[in-house]
Amino acid sequence: MGFKIIKKFHKFYLIGIIIFCVFQNYSVSASREPLIRVLISKNRNLRIRSDKSIPLIIKGQKFSNKKIKGLTLKKESNRTTIFFDKDKQKIYDLKNNKKIVVKSSDRRGIWVGQKRYPGILNLFVLDSGILVVNVLGIEKYLSSVVGSEMPAKWPLEALKAQAIASRTYALKQTENQFYDIDSTQKNQVYNGLESKTYKTSRAVRSTRSLVLTYKNKLISALFHSSSGGMTENSQDVWKNKYPYLSSVKDFDKNNPKLRWQKKFSSEELQKLFPKIGGIKKIEILNITNTGRVKNMKIFGKYGSDQISGVDIRKRLNLKSTFMRFEFVEDKKYISYNDNSNIPIEKKLIVLGQGSGHGVGMSQWGAKYMASKGQKAERILKHFYRGVRIKPFSKNYL
Repeated sequence: MGFKIIKKFHKFYLIGIIIFCVFQNYSVSASREPLIRVLISKNRNLRIRSDKSIPLIIKGQKFSNKKIKGLTLKKESNRTTIFFDKDKQKIYDLKNNKKIVVKSSDRRGIWVGQKRYPGILNLFVLDSGILVVNVLGIEKYLSSVVGSEMPAKWPLEALKAQAIASRTYALKQTENQFYDIDSTQKNQVYNGLESKTYKTSRAVRSTRSLVLTYKNKLISALFHSSSGGMTENSQDVWKNKYPYLSSVKDFDKNNPKLRWQKKFSSEELQKLFPKIGGIKKIEILNITNTGRVKNMKIFGKYGSDQISGVDIRKRLNLKSTFMRFEFVEDKKYISYNDNSNIPIEKKLIVLGQGSGHGVGMSQWGAKYMASKGQKAERILKHFYRGVRIKPFSKNYL
């Protein structure tokens, strides 16, 4: 009997050690997960609140672990103030270049405006405005990024490819002393908990820590919506040439927004190009091998100017540099044709295809490849030439 008790004791003891080791390893793994600082707001008025009953905790400047339901910050002229929901009459002045930390133990996150965010918020009071920076683990961040950048209903292998590309891109960013990365299309879109789903979390979890490397360094894992048939060489869009960002075939023909057009009246063009008095004629000087405009010359009422395809895209807010131009008579002015003293006005029609800079992974192309049974690794190695996929290491930075 005594022997059986000792045997059972040893059995439970061993199970206990195994469970401890598993959780210890998980804890160590979680603690090693890189943190990322994401700029989610830059404003002069700000509202932050808890989701429901669980309070927020605020620390910094005049506050030490103060529990609150919500807060409002305002910056007017040289004065920045803060007040709390329960005592709106009591207003505190805040000093510039100081940090306030807001935390919550609520899994539903912290409301900033109309979106909820997990983790910790760092608030910085600067001359230019109030910065709100979400600090959280890279994997939790990616569960939202994947759903913000790609529809969650798309094939899982496409979502996994997006997760690996986005993880690589994010880990390579170090913007400034306040944050690492922006939450908009300037870098990659991040909408907090609003874009996190079971499927995006699964895509991130199944690719945990995997990144893209070239010669044992993180690549610039650029991606875009749709290239219009062929992705672009990096050196044809920007100055730097990266061997892994070379032009390859895209599979984005099923994109319902593959082709687009945009119209501009004479008045709009005059406002956009006041120096030369609008645009009356466009001459494309050179294009890339894929058909995108590199440089062009524009002629207006007061002269001409030379401009790059990248710059004209920004000025006219176009979807891509894969574009051509047509001038047609503006029907609004046809009634004046009988008067020879009044010239016939023309409007500009820009015809284009694709969406984005065209460099790196095409998201619509990734969707197509995944729908045909291709795995995430095959998708990534098609769009990023000569890369390897490995677990992240600080040596890759």
